[in-house]
Amino acid sequence: MGFRMPLDPNSIKHQIYMSGVEINDGRNDGYTQFEVKKELHKIKFLLDAIMKTSPTFAGEEEFLEEEAKKVVWRELQR
Repeated sequence: MGFRMPLDPNSIKHQIYMSGVEINDGRNDGYTQFEVKKELHKIKFLLDAIMKTSPTFAGEEEFLEEEAKKVVWRELQR
């Protein structure tokens, strides 16, 4: 049995990004924005639980360090 990617990362990232757009859209009321934000929190909690129980792999620490650097650079460029 071969490897099968169980999700489409680009689609997921796009949906999360668009949720962020909805949260920050001033034309939406606070109720709508909060409902979207609650769904993002639920996704974050699910991801945190999965990552907590997943094994650590070779090269993972370096990957996380590189991603953290990208986040810092994006913040500095704002």
